[in-house]
Amino acid sequence: MRNDATRQTPMRRKLIGRKLKLARKKAGLALRHPEIAERAGSTRTAQRLEEGEATSLSFPVIGSLCDLYGMRKEEKFELERLWRLGPATTWTQPRGRGLFGFNAFHELQLHASVVYQYESTFIPGQLQSENHMRMLFGHNPELTEAQAEHEVQARLRNQQPFWDASTPVHHFLLSEAVLRFGCDIEQIDRLVEADSLDHATVRYLPFSGGPPNLMHLPFILLSFAAEDDPDIVFVEAQNAYLYFEEAESVRHYRGGLNAVAGLARSIKEFKL
Repeated sequence: MRNDATRQTPMRRKLIGRKLKLARKKAGLALRHPEIAERAGSTRTAQRLEEGEATSLSFPVIGSLCDLYGMRKEEKFELERLWRLGPATTWTQPRGRGLFGFNAFHELQLHASVVYQYESTFIPGQLQSENHMRMLFGHNPELTEAQAEHEVQARLRNQQPFWDASTPVHHFLLSEAVLRFGCDIEQIDRLVEADSLDHATVRYLPFSGGPPNLMHLPFILLSFAAEDDPDIVFVEAQNAYLYFEEAESVRHYRGGLNAVAGLARSIKEFKL
């Protein structure tokens, strides 16, 4: 883990740069397009923006570039909102995908080299069997039958990158409670199958070890290959997504993983 946060480029700024770069290319505009230089101040500034480097640009410039690239108003709104947060290393994204344009966590995970995921209640979405998905969504009183089916099909599609690709590396750690909440033999076999992949491990914390220290909340820790990219922790709250880049916060969550490492067991040892 990289500890000197003062020398790191905030991942939020890199996220904004990547989104703008993709939108520019989709619009068919070269970085040296005169309209881009006029709005950003120079081609070099526009390049620094796309690379996530520090600039003195104000948030209206971000919105102006979004308009030039033809980005949806929801995405423009969210990029402007994130830019206005400035150097903050703790930030949130409300859980309103339609309003806020995109899920920042999914965007960040695409560029992570290692993913550490701890779950205390649910089987991670990438690892759920289709029958397990149907059970979970079917028990959600807020979903109609058609909506539940839509969620199942969307999750099946979203699983494929994990099963088809060898990166990023995923380390899953589950409370034994997760395995007792409606898992059947098919679901356990699915977890064992994931554990056999070269880019994944699946372990669990048995009840016999007692309540795990510092591990009362599920979270995901993303680690990146670039030296100046800080690790980032993602926590899914009931009404918002929380992101922690500050080094001390990341150390707290990583410390929790380290504290229980000796208690964790391979999923292959679990018996229903």
